[in-house]
Amino acid sequence: MTTGIVVLSIVGYLALLAPSAWLAVTRKRTLTGPPAVPGEPGLLEVAYLRGGPIRVVDTAIARMCEDGRVSVNSSGALKVERAAASNAVERALLARCGADWGTKLYRLRVQLQFDPAVDAVRSSLVKRGLLISRAAEEKWKRAGEVQVCGLVVGGVIALGLLGVPAALPVSIVALVLLAGGIKLRMAYGPGPKPGFTPRGQQFTDRVGKTGPWSVRTSAGHPEGVAGVVAVRDTVGPEPDQPYLHQLRLAVRTRPGTSTTVKTSKSAKSAKSSSSSSSSYSSSSSGGYSCSGASSCSSGSHHSGHSGHSSCSSGSSCSSSSSSCGGGSSCSS
Repeated sequence: MTTGIVVLSIVGYLALLAPSAWLAVTRKRTLTGPPAVPGEPGLLEVAYLRGGPIRVVDTAIARMCEDGRVSVNSSGALKVERAAASNAVERALLARCGADWGTKLYRLRVQLQFDPAVDAVRSSLVKRGLLISRAAEEKWKRAGEVQVCGLVVGGVIALGLLGVPAALPVSIVALVLLAGGIKLRMAYGPGPKPGFTPRGQQFTDRVGKTGPWSVRTSAGHPEGVAGVVAVRDTVGPEPDQPYLHQLRLAVRTRPGTSTTVKTSKSAKSAKSSSSSSSSYSSSSSGGYSCSGASSCSSGSHHSGHSGHSSCSSGSSCSSSSSSCGGGSSCSS
């Protein structure tokens, strides 16, 4: 066996064994973590485990609506009725309502889920040993990526040595190690969202199936409507509540649009109708046009020498390139 084959064999074995060992050790350390803080998770922590940051926001809103501290009207506007908060998430919610103590519900949901107060809920779950820290997740993910690279390098070397009779035993052993590495990657590699520790995964699965937290009715749940929202989302509580209906509508509302899709379509239709009724042909003197929601009465006339047209809103329309702003009307 030549020196080159020996070197390739050593490199192949190292590429197959070392990264796989690192992945196994990293996984064990990540899932074990530091000693967990004793105690059971609270309301917002359960919400995070069951639905992530946005569930925490919905749970906080439901709790504050339930006890009358905030209200949500039929148009999806949230108003603070009593500025009182019992935790950091509720204080962040009140802070985002502004000086007038009000905001749109869908906008509040989008913004509040990225607040440091919500991130602190995750940190408390990491301390309880229910979630993996982001730093540990990144290290585990990096170990998985290195192991895949090692499998590729080792596999290429093993296949290349198959054509060398003297190195056939070496290549067969390398292929066996390659198969073992692939199996280890499937079993020990991080998933798309590792997140949970084994204890955290068990608690999350159990909380919705057994015990007091699994109750579907708000009257029988230890945390009321907010507790059912935390475990089962806004579709869970029985009987239903008006503010939960608005929360469900807020889920379907895209930021930057009107509160409902129907309202957005109506506004678009009204705008299109207004534009078509107030536009003029290019033959009018000086490109005169009425834009937005303006309307021109049939009695008004625009000739090349008519410089005395006026807008009923009080703004004057000149013959060169004047326009009537939204809401104004051009009359004779």
